[in-house]
Amino acid sequence: MRPGWIAVLAVAAAAAGAGEARAQDYDPITSRDYGLDLYHGGALGSVRIVGMGGTTIAVGEGSAGTLANPASAAVRQTTSQGNWDWDFHLDGMSEVYPSDFDNNGHVGTAAFDTTVATGGLAGMLEGWGLAIVGTTATTTIDADGDPDTGDDVLEAQAEQIKLALAYEILDRTWTVGVGLRLGQFQIERVEGLRRTGLFSISGTGLELGGLWRPPRTDWRVGAALSLPVTGASPDVENCDPDDCEGYILPERIEVPWVIAAGVAWRWAPTRWNQQVPTLYRDERSVLLAADLVITGAVPDAYGLEKFGEKELQPSGRSAVVSLRAGAEYEALPGRLRVRGGSYWEPSRFADASGRLHGTLGVEVSLFQFRVWRWTYRVRISGTGDLAPRYFNVGASIGFWH
Repeated sequence: MRPGWIAVLAVAAAAAGAGEARAQDYDPITSRDYGLDLYHGGALGSVRIVGMGGTTIAVGEGSAGTLANPASAAVRQTTSQGNWDWDFHLDGMSEVYPSDFDNNGHVGTAAFDTTVATGGLAGMLEGWGLAIVGTTATTTIDADGDPDTGDDVLEAQAEQIKLALAYEILDRTWTVGVGLRLGQFQIERVEGLRRTGLFSISGTGLELGGLWRPPRTDWRVGAALSLPVTGASPDVENCDPDDCEGYILPERIEVPWVIAAGVAWRWAPTRWNQQVPTLYRDERSVLLAADLVITGAVPDAYGLEKFGEKELQPSGRSAVVSLRAGAEYEALPGRLRVRGGSYWEPSRFADASGRLHGTLGVEVSLFQFRVWRWTYRVRISGTGDLAPRYFNVGASIGFWH
């Protein structure tokens, strides 16, 4: 499936059952001849990615970078020594005020809870890189808009695994990668302790990526392509798809194609694209990055949020463009980094407009320890993403790079 669609889908559903910001009538669902547009324009990923305005195509390294660009699986830290190295990440996100999480123009009042976690592991050997990254998300959807009742409550559950293989060529000037995504998404109806599965769908998708890092310079340029996927005939358990707990289930899931390109520049006393002989690159630095993300159209799909209200809101009738920019400043070398950014989230709905996001983040080094001949520096990070009718926060713990 398209990058991030599994995790994004559950999060995008969070505002289902919303009360409307303005009156609008939509056609009721009367048959299965429709699809759902699996798109969400908010920045998701590691806390560093979110803190820098969602930019990652040219910046990403190792496991976290593989979430958006499969070429990152072979991109080592510039402090990496020897022929072998490894990397990991573990991040969590939770919404605080997602009254219109998917930007469909309708403000939510229902009670719900969404958590998203992502983690990964990457190994690099002799120019090759192999990474496995995963994302999991669970969202409770109050489909009737009344948080005081237990009826019409849906729960979206999603799991995704991505396997990426990458290789460095021409003295690490170019890195190319390919990724295969395996994922499953399902929606259940919850009534107290009783759970009824509505439908589930699983599928695979292909992704290509590349990164240009001219040696002994401060520039990087990257690109990634995600191919479109249509998941047809969802699996239905123990109910009639034309009347499954009161819902008429979709016949297909539409995942649009995505093309992304990014550029990044780093200012510091030493050049960015070179290996350094120290364990840590403790120097005051500024990193600037920008991404352009184009998401393709789906001709006959509808929004997920209104599915929760058993209505059809046309979604994704034309391609949309998102411009993202971010910065990272290492203010106290080896101890403190601060991040900020902004990005435009286009709307996939004809009766809603896009919105501008502001992001921020901080990373603090806590302590250092040694295992045999390896030294590790532990850090914590936090991030926030704020826009009209939207507030997302996240936290992470891991190693300082």
